[in-house]
Amino acid sequence: MIDQQQALAFKTRLRNRAEQLREEVQRTRAKSLEENPGDVAERARDAEDDSFATLVVDTNLTEIERDVEELRMIDAALQRISAGTYGKCVDCGQEIPLKRLEAEPTAERDVQCQELYEKTHLSARTPSL
Repeated sequence: MIDQQQALAFKTRLRNRAEQLREEVQRTRAKSLEENPGDVAERARDAEDDSFATLVVDTNLTEIERDVEELRMIDAALQRISAGTYGKCVDCGQEIPLKRLEAEPTAERDVQCQELYEKTHLSARTPSL
């Protein structure tokens, strides 16, 4: 299990990342408001203006969705730190190796349980090979 000093370091790291993500969401949102499809098409003036404009707007929305999902994962990790369960797999209760937490501080499962989770919860939105 992680000690208090490690928990504090993870908490700081997670909070810093959350602040960074909030700033990114605000920038992307502001950019998205400036880049409505009509304005982008007006500037591009190509034969495929509408497709390009829609792509730009969709890309901005996808970036925001990705960042918001990571913020949710960070909030959940911070709650686990507060509850004293951070570093324990939510499925099997085993300790998550410190190296895994360092690589992915929002990890809530050990590798084996995460692999099983991904196999059994694969959705259409989840990329696969």
